[in-house]
Amino acid sequence: MTKLQRGQKLCPKCDEINASRQRTCKYCQHEFISKNTPIKNEVRDWKNLEVGTYIKIVQGTGPYFIARRDSEEGVAGERICLGSTGVYSVAGLDSNGIHAYGTTRKNGGFCYLYMGPPHISKATGTHMEAYRIKRVKRKGERHGKCNRDRINNK
Repeated sequence: MTKLQRGQKLCPKCDEINASRQRTCKYCQHEFISKNTPIKNEVRDWKNLEVGTYIKIVQGTGPYFIARRDSEEGVAGERICLGSTGVYSVAGLDSNGIHAYGTTRKNGGFCYLYMGPPHISKATGTHMEAYRIKRVKRKGERHGKCNRDRINNK
């Protein structure tokens, strides 16, 4: 047996060497088990978020669809993320998600972050999956209050 080099993993089904970040074996299409690695300040109980809390979406999470054929977006069978990215301010909550506003020009405006149970939409074929989010502090924010709140309270 050959010793694996850094950045490689062995497929348990066909014993071929693959890149460590690959999701499926390039030889037999076996899906690798994803380790749900912990993230610093990750929010597990999103229903307890307060209005005004800043959250950041972990890239590559949320709704997605599977490409049916090769295109400029990806190769057939590849997962294509449809979700939002960046930092948001919580505006409200409902039973299946978070109402939020983007905090930058790139992601400005209203956004709905789906946090409900995983399912496939019959209408669109979209795989609805909850986002992974983490709590963040905005520039100038200390101990949960922003500078504007401190100035107004004086």
